[in-house]
Amino acid sequence: GYMKPPPDAALAAKAASKARKANARASKRGDKAGVAGDGSSGLRSFVSPGGYQVLVGRNNKQNDVLSHAVAQPEDLWFHIRGRPGSHVALRVGSKPGSPNTRPGIGDEDVQYAADLAAFFSKGRQDLKCDVIVAKAGGLKKPKGAKPGQVLVTKELGNVVARPENVASLVGKAQPDDK
Repeated sequence: GYMKPPPDAALAAKAASKARKANARASKRGDKAGVAGDGSSGLRSFVSPGGYQVLVGRNNKQNDVLSHAVAQPEDLWFHIRGRPGSHVALRVGSKPGSPNTRPGIGDEDVQYAADLAAFFSKGRQDLKCDVIVAKAGGLKKPKGAKPGQVLVTKELGNVVARPENVASLVGKAQPDDK
């Protein structure tokens, strides 16, 4: 008689096809954003003095994903005013154990995120820079805009940031002094 494949081979084949399907799904999702899963991979991640996660985009594509896909509407969004720079999101709900009602984000958390936004921008060498603060929910993507371009519909305010405050945290990201 003809040899039947052992039952575990059938199981393995089934598992493989399941994994293939899952991968196909994941890559479909990922292609849209150009990054894996929820898009937060590859973003620079920091923790503010109050324990909140602060995410920083490394390029236009990541800025796009960060501002439109990863950041929640309540998250605070930061960008240097009037110059090219990274998008920065302070994740309001990211503090371990904090109720999501109104966790107490302090001035030092806002300052920290603003300093990062200034540091990861063309204002890195400046002593002080103006940084826009807005809720991520108030960001719009203009039609036909290039990746990383956003329209801030409602600003919460302006923070005077000092890039050097965070320079020590980001030692390896410092440009070489020529």
